[in-house]
Amino acid sequence: VAEIPVIFRGWIHPPRVTHRRRGPTGRPRQTPRLVACSRPFLAVGEHLEQTPKMRDQPWQRFHVKDGEKGPMVWEAKHIWFYPNGVDDVPLAPLHLIVARSVWEPDKIKFLVADAPRETPLTVLLHVAFSRWRVERSFEDQKTELGFDHFEGRSYIGLIRHQTITALTHLFLSRVNQQWRGEKSGTDRLPNSHGG
Repeated sequence: VAEIPVIFRGWIHPPRVTHRRRGPTGRPRQTPRLVACSRPFLAVGEHLEQTPKMRDQPWQRFHVKDGEKGPMVWEAKHIWFYPNGVDDVPLAPLHLIVARSVWEPDKIKFLVADAPRETPLTVLLHVAFSRWRVERSFEDQKTELGFDHFEGRSYIGLIRHQTITALTHLFLSRVNQQWRGEKSGTDRLPNSHGG
């Protein structure tokens, strides 16, 4: 699940694509193209306002999780979406999720997911809003394990450095868990039963 900008473009209904030759004797096309009278693509924000299938769909309310400031409750709409690809040809379909906060209705997020079609919306929202754990992991790797000390120039080098710090983080958390053992009781003080 990934958050996308409001200008991300595509179709709710897949447009027709053709591979026809350029002329009766011409060479076949190397790349497909849209049929001449196809629907134009729209941004996801425009789909929310203009497309009846999306606009008229009722909002479904979900309690995503309990946060530090209280429960996170979001309303969501879900539809199958065909993103705009190279040469304005539709790509493989994705889940399009529009979520708005119940407490702040102006806060709207647009998300896409490439999960299987039968994946329930609750699972997609749970994955979408579990970013905190990933961000916390990156923060620990930067502050404690030296992930921010990388000064290379290649993407492959960055990925290797990130992999090493992630493995180091996993190793240290496992060692900490083994050395800590079982959780101790509350200060090992006697309770009301004399234990």
